[in-house]
Amino acid sequence: MRILIVDDHALVRRGMTYVVKEGFPDCEVVEAEGATAALAVFRSDKIDLALVDVRMPDLDGLELLRTVKAEWPDVPVIMLSTYENA
Repeated sequence: MRILIVDDHALVRRGMTYVVKEGFPDCEVVEAEGATAALAVFRSDKIDLALVDVRMPDLDGLELLRTVKAEWPDVPVIMLSTYENA
């Protein structure tokens, strides 16, 4: 299984990669720093699941979700986000 993690913060991507690999040691994790990079990964590799941040600077996660569902409708996408306001 190949899981794509998309987040503009490197520390968050690395943390999510660690958590995914701890829970699913046989899966391959691919990281992308934004929506544009994620689309390049989708176009070059088979992705089985995507974990996508909602708020990113180039294209936001919702725009990425629309494109993914239009071009790769069978790929599950889990949207993630955090806010500084508690």
